[in-house]
Amino acid sequence: MKYLRYTGEFVSRAGTVWRVDIMQEADTAFASVGALEFPADAPLVIEWQREDKETVILGSNATLKIISPGDRTYEDLYTIEVGRIRMDVYKNNKLYWSGALDPEFYEEPYEMANGYEVSLTFSDFGILDRIKYDLSGIQTIRDIITYALQRAVILYSGLNTDYITTTFTDGASITGGGISVRSENFVDEDGEASTLYEVLEGILQPLAVRIVQRAGTIYLYDLNGLYTKGTPKAIQWDGDSQTMGTDKVANNVIVSFSPYSSAELLSDEMEYGGKYDIEHTNLTSDAPTVDYDEWGEYYSYYPDYSEEHRQGSNWDYNLIDFTIFINNHGSGLKSKGTWCRYFHILPITGGATECTGVAYAFRTGGHGGISTGWPKWKVHSRIPRAGLSGNSEILTTNRVFLPKLDAESMKKYKVRVMEEVLIDARYNPLSGSTSGNDEGNDNVVKTRSGFVFIPAKITLYDKDGKALYHYSNRETAAGATKGHLGYSKGKWVSGADPGGDCWLEYYNPDNFGEDAGIRGWQGNRHCIGRPDGRGGRMGLEIYDSFKKMDDGEYMPYPPVAGYLEIQIQEGILGYDYGQRVDNCGFGSAESQWDKSGIYNMLRWCLYKAPVVDVVNNNLIFDAAELEDVEYSGYINKSAKEEIDIDTICGTAVSVCPTAKGCYHRTKTGEQLQELTRAGVADHPEKLLIGTIYSQYADRKTTLSGEAVIDDGLHYYTEQNQGDKRFMLMSEEQDIIADCTDAEYCEFRPDEYESIEEVK
Repeated sequence: MKYLRYTGEFVSRAGTVWRVDIMQEADTAFASVGALEFPADAPLVIEWQREDKETVILGSNATLKIISPGDRTYEDLYTIEVGRIRMDVYKNNKLYWSGALDPEFYEEPYEMANGYEVSLTFSDFGILDRIKYDLSGIQTIRDIITYALQRAVILYSGLNTDYITTTFTDGASITGGGISVRSENFVDEDGEASTLYEVLEGILQPLAVRIVQRAGTIYLYDLNGLYTKGTPKAIQWDGDSQTMGTDKVANNVIVSFSPYSSAELLSDEMEYGGKYDIEHTNLTSDAPTVDYDEWGEYYSYYPDYSEEHRQGSNWDYNLIDFTIFINNHGSGLKSKGTWCRYFHILPITGGATECTGVAYAFRTGGHGGISTGWPKWKVHSRIPRAGLSGNSEILTTNRVFLPKLDAESMKKYKVRVMEEVLIDARYNPLSGSTSGNDEGNDNVVKTRSGFVFIPAKITLYDKDGKALYHYSNRETAAGATKGHLGYSKGKWVSGADPGGDCWLEYYNPDNFGEDAGIRGWQGNRHCIGRPDGRGGRMGLEIYDSFKKMDDGEYMPYPPVAGYLEIQIQEGILGYDYGQRVDNCGFGSAESQWDKSGIYNMLRWCLYKAPVVDVVNNNLIFDAAELEDVEYSGYINKSAKEEIDIDTICGTAVSVCPTAKGCYHRTKTGEQLQELTRAGVADHPEKLLIGTIYSQYADRKTTLSGEAVIDDGLHYYTEQNQGDKRFMLMSEEQDIIADCTDAEYCEFRPDEYESIEEVK
């Protein structure tokens, strides 16, 4: 909390009482409040620098001059982090200006012990350039603005949106939180967040909405609104010299929008939280004696456990293929099962791929087959069977937003979920199947397996965590469909998954008879149930086009906007080829694997994080992504200057659910296509071009000189300029003189029906 640290008053030449309060962050109020002493000449100057009409953040700075009563009295103010010191300026006891101290610059006379001037510099929006955006999920533009003002620590009396004339196409105002954006749009590929200044500029620029602090109020407005709805104020010159000139004229404007579109919504981005290196190896079944919090446990594996790696009683310890490290610490998931561990596989001399995931169970090497008793279970003491419901969690992803699409757009996309698992009977699952690598058990698993099912929960939540829909393919999994998405019966069902409604299926489309598609790292295929079953079921029909599809469950696009979460659950159901579907007890604890003893042959049960992406619902199911979008328009072909604007928020020509930078209608979650301003409905970027056209199509008059300080936000008139309306472009207020050195520029309302695009 901020408490009053210093305060002081002075009276301007026109008799206005100005008070300056310096507030400082502290745990409790200060025991005493210091008195500020001001010099007679320019104790306070507030400046708004000149910005072009397309600029949206109109920041200001204040320079306060005070007399130091002692040696380095105010030095400590500059040793405190940004945002902890604020200056509030009051005009006749009414809030006039507020801003945070810029702590990077400090200078004072070193040869004097007291009575010298010290300058303190404050800024209202400037410190936002040094504060990272740290919100998450969907946020309304209004909430982001409010949050940015909170982080800027400035004091203001209200947020005025009266002069925003942009609306939705149904006439509703955009000012009440009606537009939302996705927070992931403001984090780059390296995980680096944008600054709050960049975000604030990014959300306002395409809407042509400006933000400025005037007389204690934060104004959000567009130029069309200021012209048509603003209050007039006559310019009162306060000097002997004024200058008339003209503003610039532009040739064309190009607005470029990067929608930050990546089809991959969730990827395998888990990070292992423990230590690992090639020096730590362990070929026994015993846990290593190390600092567990740092190193956890680790177990090493040869390419196989054949006698070729031993001379007499000595093993060739330099032929280690890989080491698996396990630990309780990791990141990249919402949660993992209580008894599961994070793992990291580190290749050493072999061809294994380095990866991280969640371990349910695996057996140590132990220099022998399972029957010797040397290999020991780690993490859990078995490979899990699956039940119909109530399965425990293996891992749960963070939630990712999916916008609402209209009925036609929904048909264009599918959401694909791919989960890689390592379910294997071999000692080394990342090597070949040989006599020294459990070839016998490996062959049994292959010949007595046709299909494997793993339970999952795929749920769509609202922002408050309520389950809106869950994905169900149980009907398909328990029955049989031909190998083609056209026969799939997967669907979205209202509410939460009670358990047993969603199954990820593993099979080899080229060999149903003797390969369940689980050996080594394997991803799930689209669920087709048991097409090999008898008793009235269809036979081994699967289309060649279906075989060529990438791994994953291809789900219809959900019917509403929401946050998608994937939970992989404990359990594996395996079935032998030819087993009758109607007698296989789908979802029960017993399967053909139980009868064949396959669970007792398995050594490995590891999971990677699910990969979720959006694909086009076409013949090839390619990634649903958008290229950068460019909008353009000629302003005045006789002019030379080109205006280029790059935006990080906006709209695209077509709806694409993976475009993170697109605006959304808050109440529906749908991506915005058009807004309305000045009677024209179009993409907001086009409306922005119209605003720029209105200001730079021909020469506009500028007036500058010394004038009387004005309060609030207005459009201006001048007695010698007829019915022209002017906007304030820049000013430097000398508070004690009640005078401002200002520039005013003529401006116009939006008028742009016939803008020609730049080719």
